[in-house]
Amino acid sequence: MLEVPRNFLQSFDLIYISKLAGSKFQADTLETSLDEILFIELKTTKKFLPENPKGFFFGATENEFKFAKLLGDKFRFCFVCLNEKSLSHSVLMLDELESIIKSKRIQYQINI
Repeated sequence: MLEVPRNFLQSFDLIYISKLAGSKFQADTLETSLDEILFIELKTTKKFLPENPKGFFFGATENEFKFAKLLGDKFRFCFVCLNEKSLSHSVLMLDELESIIKSKRIQYQINI
């Protein structure tokens, strides 16, 4: 439906359909259109973060950033804090995330 390369299929964790938020539905009766869907990349931490996402440390792939750029406002990064003293979430578009990134480095994943 998106007409994007298959290598982006693992560049998001879930989809969000706003009209279904907070409602009960049956998976076999779900009908929606592409313009109602947001693609979400989920990042979680147990670290105490009273100002989530400030202080969040996470890993991300190049494909996640490329897919976010390709989809524009149809893609979000969701930062979830699971610490019982600072339970929270923050949802950011790519440009919002890039504006608050303090540092970013490349890490190689190697199989031998």
